[in-house]
Amino acid sequence: MGLAVAAVVMLVGAVSACGEDSDDSGDGQSSVPYGARTCSDWAGRMDESERWDAAEELLINAKGTDGTDGDRAPSTSVIEQFAVDMGAMCDRKASDDFLAVVADELYASNAVYYSL
Repeated sequence: MGLAVAAVVMLVGAVSACGEDSDDSGDGQSSVPYGARTCSDWAGRMDESERWDAAEELLINAKGTDGTDGDRAPSTSVIEQFAVDMGAMCDRKASDDFLAVVADELYASNAVYYSL
Protein backbone atom coordinates (compact mmCIF):
# COMPACT_ATOMS: atom_id res chain seq x y z
CA MET A 1 0.00 0.00 0.00
CA GLY A 2 2.82 2.44 0.84
CA LEU A 3 4.38 1.98 -2.60
CA ALA A 4 1.08 2.72 -4.33
CA VAL A 5 0.67 5.97 -2.36
CA ALA A 6 4.25 6.98 -3.15
CA ALA A 7 3.68 6.27 -6.85
CA VAL A 8 0.51 8.39 -6.90
CA VAL A 9 2.28 11.27 -5.11
CA MET A 10 5.13 11.14 -7.63
CA LEU A 11 2.72 11.02 -10.56
CA VAL A 12 0.71 14.00 -9.30
CA GLY A 13 3.93 15.96 -8.73
CA ALA A 14 5.17 15.18 -12.24
CA VAL A 15 1.89 16.18 -13.86
CA SER A 16 1.78 19.42 -11.87
CA ALA A 17 5.34 20.32 -12.83
CA CYS A 18 4.63 19.79 -16.52
CA GLY A 19 1.94 22.45 -16.48
CA GLU A 20 4.05 25.10 -14.80
CA ASP A 21 5.48 28.06 -16.69
CA SER A 22 8.49 30.20 -15.78
CA ASP A 23 6.41 33.38 -15.47
CA ASP A 24 3.10 34.27 -13.90
CA SER A 25 1.41 35.40 -17.11
CA GLY A 26 1.83 32.10 -18.90
CA ASP A 27 2.93 33.76 -22.15
CA GLY A 28 6.67 33.14 -21.73
CA GLN A 29 7.56 36.80 -22.12
CA SER A 30 9.38 37.34 -18.82
CA SER A 31 12.39 35.37 -20.03
CA VAL A 32 12.70 37.39 -23.24
CA PRO A 33 14.92 40.51 -22.93
CA TYR A 34 13.06 43.77 -23.51
CA GLY A 35 15.15 44.61 -26.56
CA ALA A 36 14.17 41.34 -28.22
CA ARG A 37 10.48 41.95 -27.72
CA THR A 38 8.44 43.58 -30.45
CA CYS A 39 6.08 46.49 -30.88
CA SER A 40 3.15 44.07 -30.72
CA ASP A 41 4.45 42.92 -27.32
CA TRP A 42 4.64 46.57 -26.19
CA ALA A 43 1.08 47.28 -27.29
CA GLY A 44 -0.62 44.04 -26.36
CA ARG A 45 1.33 41.79 -24.04
CA MET A 46 3.24 44.08 -21.69
CA ASP A 47 1.55 45.74 -18.75
CA GLU A 48 2.29 49.28 -17.56
CA SER A 49 4.98 48.13 -15.14
CA GLU A 50 6.78 46.12 -17.82
CA ARG A 51 6.62 49.04 -20.24
CA TRP A 52 8.16 51.31 -17.57
CA ASP A 53 10.97 48.81 -16.88
CA ALA A 54 11.50 48.31 -20.61
CA ALA A 55 11.60 52.06 -21.29
CA GLU A 56 14.21 52.57 -18.58
CA GLU A 57 16.38 49.66 -19.74
CA LEU A 58 16.07 50.49 -23.43
CA LEU A 59 16.84 54.16 -22.86
CA ILE A 60 19.93 53.36 -20.81
CA ASN A 61 21.08 50.93 -23.50
CA ALA A 62 20.41 53.45 -26.29
CA LYS A 63 22.37 56.11 -24.40
CA GLY A 64 25.24 53.67 -24.02
CA THR A 65 25.51 53.07 -27.76
CA ASP A 66 26.80 56.58 -28.35
CA GLY A 67 28.76 56.79 -25.09
CA THR A 68 26.37 59.30 -23.51
CA ASP A 69 26.06 58.37 -19.86
CA GLY A 70 24.71 54.92 -20.64
CA ASP A 71 25.23 53.88 -17.06
CA ARG A 72 23.48 56.92 -15.53
CA ALA A 73 19.83 56.37 -14.71
CA PRO A 74 17.55 58.82 -16.51
CA SER A 75 15.13 60.93 -14.48
CA THR A 76 11.62 59.68 -13.86
CA SER A 77 10.10 62.29 -16.16
CA VAL A 78 12.45 61.34 -19.01
CA ILE A 79 11.62 57.64 -18.62
CA GLU A 80 7.90 58.47 -18.60
CA GLN A 81 8.24 60.50 -21.79
CA PHE A 82 10.40 57.83 -23.42
CA ALA A 83 7.73 55.22 -22.63
CA VAL A 84 5.02 57.42 -24.17
CA ASP A 85 7.21 58.06 -27.21
CA MET A 86 8.01 54.34 -27.54
CA GLY A 87 4.28 53.63 -27.69
CA ALA A 88 3.76 56.30 -30.33
CA MET A 89 6.75 55.07 -32.34
CA CYS A 90 5.51 51.48 -32.17
CA ASP A 91 2.13 52.66 -33.47
CA ARG A 92 3.93 53.89 -36.60
CA LYS A 93 6.20 50.85 -36.96
CA ALA A 94 5.56 47.26 -37.99
CA SER A 95 4.29 45.09 -35.18
CA ASP A 96 7.32 42.78 -35.46
CA ASP A 97 9.93 45.55 -35.11
CA PHE A 98 12.24 44.88 -32.17
CA LEU A 99 12.00 47.29 -29.25
CA ALA A 100 15.79 47.73 -29.15
CA VAL A 101 15.78 49.03 -32.73
CA VAL A 102 12.80 51.30 -32.08
CA ALA A 103 14.43 52.64 -28.89
CA ASP A 104 17.71 53.33 -30.68
CA GLU A 105 15.90 55.21 -33.45
CA LEU A 106 13.85 57.17 -30.94
CA TYR A 107 16.91 58.09 -28.89
CA ALA A 108 18.88 59.10 -31.99
CA SER A 109 16.04 61.40 -33.07
CA ASN A 110 16.22 63.43 -29.85
CA ALA A 111 19.35 62.42 -27.93
CA VAL A 112 19.71 65.82 -26.27
CA TYR A 113 16.29 65.59 -24.64
CA TYR A 114 16.61 61.95 -23.58
CA SER A 115 20.07 62.57 -22.09
CA LEU A 116 18.68 64.79 -19.31
